Amino acid sequence: MRLGRRWAIPSNLLLASVALACLITLSALLINAFIKREAQIPRHTGPWLLGPADARWTVTEFADLECPYCKIYTPALKAWVQQQKSVNLQWQHLPLDFHGSAAITEAKIVECAGELSGAPAFWQAVDQVFERTRSNGLGFNGQLDINDVSHQALMACAANNRQIALRISRQAEEAMRSGVTATPTVLIRDNKTGRSLKLEGPADDVMLLSAIDLLIEKGN
Repeated sequence: MRLGRRWAIPSNLLLASVALACLITLSALLINAFIKREAQIPRHTGPWLLGPADARWTVTEFADLECPYCKIYTPALKAWVQQQKSVNLQWQHLPLDFHGSAAITEAKIVECAGELSGAPAFWQAVDQVFERTRSNGLGFNGQLDINDVSHQALMACAANNRQIALRISRQAEEAMRSGVTATPTVLIRDNKTGRSLKLEGPADDVMLLSAIDLLIEKGN
Protein backbone atom coordinates (compact mmCIF):
# COMPACT_ATOMS: atom_id res chain seq x y z
CA MET A 1 0.00 0.00 0.00
CA ARG A 2 1.33 3.36 -1.02
CA LEU A 3 1.26 6.03 1.65
CA GLY A 4 0.25 9.57 0.78
CA ARG A 5 2.95 12.21 0.62
CA ARG A 6 3.40 14.37 3.68
CA TRP A 7 3.79 18.05 3.05
CA ALA A 8 6.24 19.88 5.30
CA ILE A 9 5.38 23.43 6.27
CA PRO A 10 8.35 25.72 5.64
CA SER A 11 9.79 27.02 8.89
CA ASN A 12 9.64 30.65 7.77
CA LEU A 13 5.91 30.32 6.97
CA LEU A 14 5.29 28.73 10.36
CA LEU A 15 7.13 31.53 12.15
CA ALA A 16 5.19 34.14 10.17
CA SER A 17 1.89 32.49 11.13
CA VAL A 18 2.83 32.47 14.81
CA ALA A 19 3.96 36.08 14.65
CA LEU A 20 0.69 37.11 12.97
CA ALA A 21 -1.36 35.30 15.63
CA CYS A 22 0.62 37.02 18.39
CA LEU A 23 0.16 40.38 16.70
CA ILE A 24 -3.62 39.91 16.44
CA THR A 25 -3.81 38.89 20.09
CA LEU A 26 -1.69 41.84 21.17
CA SER A 27 -3.80 44.25 19.10
CA ALA A 28 -6.99 42.92 20.68
CA LEU A 29 -5.51 43.35 24.16
CA LEU A 30 -4.41 46.91 23.39
CA ILE A 31 -7.82 47.83 21.98
CA ASN A 32 -9.61 46.41 25.00
CA ALA A 33 -7.24 48.26 27.33
CA PHE A 34 -7.83 51.50 25.43
CA ILE A 35 -11.60 51.08 25.56
CA LYS A 36 -11.45 50.32 29.27
CA ARG A 37 -9.23 53.35 29.92
CA GLU A 38 -11.51 55.63 27.91
CA ALA A 39 -14.53 54.38 29.86
CA GLN A 40 -12.78 55.22 33.11
CA ILE A 41 -11.90 58.80 32.12
CA PRO A 42 -14.31 61.10 33.98
CA ARG A 43 -16.48 63.13 31.62
CA HIS A 44 -17.99 66.35 32.84
CA THR A 45 -21.53 67.16 31.80
CA GLY A 46 -23.62 70.31 31.95
CA PRO A 47 -25.62 72.29 32.46
CA TRP A 48 -22.73 74.69 33.02
CA LEU A 49 -23.40 76.82 36.07
CA LEU A 50 -21.62 79.87 37.40
CA GLY A 51 -22.35 80.39 41.07
CA PRO A 52 -23.78 78.13 43.80
CA ALA A 53 -25.51 75.03 42.46
CA ASP A 54 -28.18 75.26 45.17
CA ALA A 55 -29.03 78.92 44.52
CA ARG A 56 -32.69 79.88 44.74
CA TRP A 57 -32.51 81.86 41.48
CA THR A 58 -31.18 80.67 38.15
CA VAL A 59 -30.59 83.13 35.32
CA THR A 60 -30.40 81.25 32.02
CA GLU A 61 -28.76 83.17 29.22
CA PHE A 62 -29.73 82.15 25.70
CA ALA A 63 -26.69 83.26 23.76
CA ASP A 64 -24.74 83.03 20.52
CA LEU A 65 -20.96 83.27 20.66
CA GLU A 66 -20.96 85.29 17.42
CA CYS A 67 -23.58 87.74 18.71
CA PRO A 68 -21.98 91.19 19.19
CA TYR A 69 -24.54 92.09 21.87
CA CYS A 70 -23.77 88.90 23.81
CA LYS A 71 -20.07 89.74 23.55
CA ILE A 72 -20.72 92.93 25.50
CA TYR A 73 -23.51 91.70 27.77
CA THR A 74 -22.25 88.32 29.00
CA PRO A 75 -19.24 89.66 30.98
CA ALA A 76 -21.52 92.21 32.69
CA LEU A 77 -24.11 89.53 33.50
CA LYS A 78 -21.42 87.23 34.91
CA ALA A 79 -20.07 90.03 37.10
CA TRP A 80 -23.57 90.73 38.46
CA VAL A 81 -24.27 87.05 39.18
CA GLN A 82 -20.96 86.71 41.03
CA GLN A 83 -22.02 89.53 43.36
CA GLN A 84 -25.23 87.71 44.33
CA LYS A 85 -25.35 85.05 47.03
CA SER A 86 -28.53 83.31 45.88
CA VAL A 87 -28.23 83.50 42.07
CA ASN A 88 -26.45 81.28 39.56
CA LEU A 89 -26.00 81.62 35.83
CA GLN A 90 -26.71 78.89 33.29
CA TRP A 91 -25.74 79.00 29.63
CA GLN A 92 -27.98 77.81 26.80
CA HIS A 93 -26.76 77.76 23.21
CA LEU A 94 -28.75 79.49 20.50
CA PRO A 95 -26.40 79.81 17.49
CA LEU A 96 -28.32 81.91 14.98
CA ASP A 97 -28.47 80.78 11.36
CA PHE A 98 -27.21 84.08 9.94
CA HIS A 99 -24.00 83.77 11.97
CA GLY A 100 -23.12 80.69 9.94
CA SER A 101 -20.76 77.89 10.86
CA ALA A 102 -18.57 80.04 13.12
CA ALA A 103 -21.26 80.21 15.81
CA ILE A 104 -21.77 76.44 15.78
CA THR A 105 -18.03 75.69 15.76
CA GLU A 106 -17.46 77.99 18.72
CA ALA A 107 -20.37 76.42 20.59
CA LYS A 108 -18.74 73.00 20.09
CA ILE A 109 -15.39 74.31 21.32
CA VAL A 110 -16.73 75.75 24.58
CA GLU A 111 -18.85 72.64 25.22
CA CYS A 112 -15.78 70.47 24.71
CA ALA A 113 -13.80 72.61 27.14
CA GLY A 114 -16.49 71.95 29.72
CA GLU A 115 -16.67 68.24 29.02
CA LEU A 116 -12.91 67.84 29.20
CA SER A 117 -12.30 69.91 32.34
CA GLY A 118 -15.58 71.03 33.94
CA ALA A 119 -17.54 74.25 34.38
CA PRO A 120 -14.52 76.54 35.08
CA ALA A 121 -13.01 75.51 31.73
CA PHE A 122 -16.34 76.08 29.99
CA TRP A 123 -16.66 79.65 31.28
CA GLN A 124 -13.00 80.31 30.56
CA ALA A 125 -13.59 79.22 26.96
CA VAL A 126 -16.66 81.45 26.68
CA ASP A 127 -14.66 84.43 27.93
CA GLN A 128 -11.83 83.80 25.49
CA VAL A 129 -14.12 83.32 22.49
CA PHE A 130 -15.89 86.62 23.23
CA GLU A 131 -12.54 88.36 23.71
CA ARG A 132 -11.18 87.14 20.38
CA THR A 133 -14.10 86.83 17.99
CA ARG A 134 -14.82 89.51 15.41
CA SER A 135 -18.51 88.58 15.77
CA ASN A 136 -21.30 88.47 13.18
CA GLY A 137 -20.07 85.16 11.79
CA LEU A 138 -16.45 86.25 11.26
CA GLY A 139 -15.06 84.06 14.04
CA PHE A 140 -11.53 84.35 15.37
CA ASN A 141 -8.02 83.30 14.44
CA GLY A 142 -5.59 81.43 16.65
CA GLN A 143 -6.43 79.08 19.49
CA LEU A 144 -7.80 79.16 23.02
CA ASP A 145 -5.64 78.67 26.08
CA ILE A 146 -7.74 76.60 28.49
CA ASN A 147 -6.41 75.33 31.80
CA ASP A 148 -5.75 71.56 31.78
CA VAL A 149 -7.05 71.15 28.21
CA SER A 150 -4.68 70.80 25.27
CA HIS A 151 -5.48 72.47 21.97
CA GLN A 152 -5.30 69.09 20.22
CA ALA A 153 -7.81 67.49 22.58
CA LEU A 154 -10.14 70.47 22.29
CA MET A 155 -10.12 70.46 18.49
CA ALA A 156 -10.48 66.68 18.27
CA CYS A 157 -13.52 66.82 20.54
CA ALA A 158 -15.10 69.68 18.60
CA ALA A 159 -14.59 67.86 15.31
CA ASN A 160 -15.65 64.37 16.34
CA ASN A 161 -17.93 64.42 19.39
CA ARG A 162 -21.41 63.83 17.98
CA GLN A 163 -23.06 64.00 21.40
CA ILE A 164 -21.92 67.59 21.83
CA ALA A 165 -23.20 68.55 18.39
CA LEU A 166 -26.53 66.95 19.30
CA ARG A 167 -26.59 68.76 22.68
CA ILE A 168 -26.15 72.14 20.99
CA SER A 169 -28.83 71.36 18.42
CA ARG A 170 -31.28 70.29 21.13
CA GLN A 171 -30.64 73.43 23.18
CA ALA A 172 -31.32 75.61 20.15
CA GLU A 173 -34.52 73.71 19.35
CA GLU A 174 -35.65 73.98 22.97
CA ALA A 175 -35.06 77.74 22.91
CA MET A 176 -37.12 78.11 19.74
CA ARG A 177 -39.97 76.06 21.22
CA SER A 178 -39.90 78.39 24.25
CA GLY A 179 -40.33 81.39 21.98
CA VAL A 180 -36.73 82.58 22.24
CA THR A 181 -35.59 83.81 18.84
CA ALA A 182 -33.05 86.54 19.65
CA THR A 183 -29.83 86.77 21.65
CA PRO A 184 -29.20 87.66 24.33
CA THR A 185 -32.39 86.61 26.12
CA VAL A 186 -32.49 85.73 29.81
CA LEU A 187 -34.90 83.54 31.71
CA ILE A 188 -35.06 84.03 35.47
CA ARG A 189 -36.32 81.00 37.38
CA ASP A 190 -37.35 80.77 41.02
CA ASN A 191 -36.09 77.29 41.92
CA LYS A 192 -38.27 77.37 45.04
CA THR A 193 -41.60 77.83 43.25
CA GLY A 194 -40.77 76.86 39.67
CA ARG A 195 -42.02 80.21 38.35
CA SER A 196 -40.00 81.96 35.67
CA LEU A 197 -39.89 85.24 33.78
CA LYS A 198 -38.33 85.91 30.37
CA LEU A 199 -36.51 89.15 29.56
CA GLU A 200 -35.52 89.86 25.97
CA GLY A 201 -32.39 91.83 25.27
CA PRO A 202 -29.53 92.78 27.59
CA ALA A 203 -31.31 93.13 30.94
CA ASP A 204 -29.36 95.34 33.33
CA ASP A 205 -29.05 95.04 37.12
CA VAL A 206 -32.25 96.98 37.81
CA MET A 207 -34.31 94.86 35.42
CA LEU A 208 -32.93 91.62 36.87
CA LEU A 209 -33.69 92.63 40.45
CA SER A 210 -37.14 93.89 39.46
CA ALA A 211 -37.89 90.56 37.79
CA ILE A 212 -36.84 88.69 40.94
CA ASP A 213 -39.07 90.96 43.07
CA LEU A 214 -41.98 90.30 40.73
CA LEU A 215 -41.50 86.53 40.98
CA ILE A 216 -41.38 86.79 44.78
CA GLU A 217 -44.70 88.71 44.76
CA LYS A 218 -46.30 86.10 42.50
CA GLY A 219 -45.10 83.34 44.82
CA ASN A 220 -46.76 84.85 47.90
